[in-house]
Amino acid sequence: MIVLGSAAFLASFPEIGESGQPLEPTLDADFLLEPMSADLADILKDAIGEPSILFQKHGYYADCLRPEIVETFPAGWERRLVPFGDYGDVFALEPYDVALIKLVIGRNKDLSLVRALLASGRLELARLGARYRETPLAEPDMFRAGRNLHAIQA
Repeated sequence: MIVLGSAAFLASFPEIGESGQPLEPTLDADFLLEPMSADLADILKDAIGEPSILFQKHGYYADCLRPEIVETFPAGWERRLVPFGDYGDVFALEPYDVALIKLVIGRNKDLSLVRALLASGRLELARLGARYRETPLAEPDMFRAGRNLHAIQA
């Protein structure tokens, strides 16, 4: 299992999910399970996704993503996976890979989270910039990530 999205930061910075921290209001986690089929993804969405009884009862949910999502990850992401807690078969994307994906997506909540991690010293701007420069991106993604990287520096 690979934890993706904002929840992946919790593998490296578990304290950011605590009260008053940037991920306290997070209601979901994104996962990639292997093997994954379309049928299994649909079953899991019904069982633990946003429209599920789990969400209605507890207020949180999980999105199980399809394997094609890895095509949007920075090159070499597999070598940089971070163990998630003491679970031997659960990993998370490395923080700079997640941050770069957040820069490409560019939603306000994503950029705010990256800003907060930079401001707290959990991420370093120079290292994030290096990851951006060394990662091959499609031209629109490269432009968007570069623009957003510049914006969070301001």
